[in-house]
Amino acid sequence: MALFSKNTIVQVSGFDNECLSGELVYNQKTFWNLTFTSGGNPVDLTGTIINAQIIRREISNLQDTRYGLSFDIANYVPEPEPVTLTIANENASAGVFTLIIDESAWSIISTDPELNISAVNPVCFSGRIKISFPASGSTPAQDSIIFLLFLVRSDGVVN
Repeated sequence: MALFSKNTIVQVSGFDNECLSGELVYNQKTFWNLTFTSGGNPVDLTGTIINAQIIRREISNLQDTRYGLSFDIANYVPEPEPVTLTIANENASAGVFTLIIDESAWSIISTDPELNISAVNPVCFSGRIKISFPASGSTPAQDSIIFLLFLVRSDGVVN
């Protein structure tokens, strides 16, 4: 799994926000099991609405630096529609859910020029997981956001 430089992560999520990031291989299926805790105890997600979306981005100036991969990120032209990711295995009382990464749903085709094994700047997606907590007593409704950043590269077999 690639390490992204702090400057790259800050472009996507800001200075103090959570960000899941990684480098994936074209047509790879994987998942992240996420657990929300506070003070070592699970956060009850009962009544929350959890959704995740990503959108295709353009990257430039990709460099493998001493501090990780560094690049600039911008809107992809023409701007595509966001892709909804699957949230599964939700156990609200335990504060647990799974984010499914199924690249085949992202509409990348094997002939995409940014997927070519010699591409200087690979396919990129950014997005977020949004956990919407309902109002409870005197506590107003609030959202918790986890940003997402993925590079998708060819494995050299497909393209």
